[in-house]
Amino acid sequence: MTRAGSLGGTASSLARYRVMAFIVGVGLAILCFVGIPLQYAGHHPSVVQIVGPVHGIFYIIYLVACLDLAGRARFSLLQLLGMVCAGWLPLLAFFMERKVTHKVRDLLALGDGAPPGPAATLAATLARAAGRREGPP
Repeated sequence: MTRAGSLGGTASSLARYRVMAFIVGVGLAILCFVGIPLQYAGHHPSVVQIVGPVHGIFYIIYLVACLDLAGRARFSLLQLLGMVCAGWLPLLAFFMERKVTHKVRDLLALGDGAPPGPAATLAATLARAAGRREGPP
């Protein structure tokens, strides 16, 4: 039985994130380095018209994968923001995926000894503060 707040399911969440980061990164690279030049220089908007909406749909799925992994791996809001923004700049998704993968694998190696995430720390602080208010003045 895993304890509350353990890293259960993080490995599979990492795999989903890696797949989506690759798909989003390739889609954005195709849009920026093939579609946009073809649209403006070659007057052929078909690549942008096809790849653009597909990339947008996969980016939404990528956001869900980022949220899932960030919650399971106990990432801070700033780390999550970095993951989300990686889908906005061409080729940044590949760099961020490598950084996130190394961080999560290091965290998984700690097992149940992993430090609590920011949300767990905040919840514990709020619980202690609420406990002090309930006592006698």
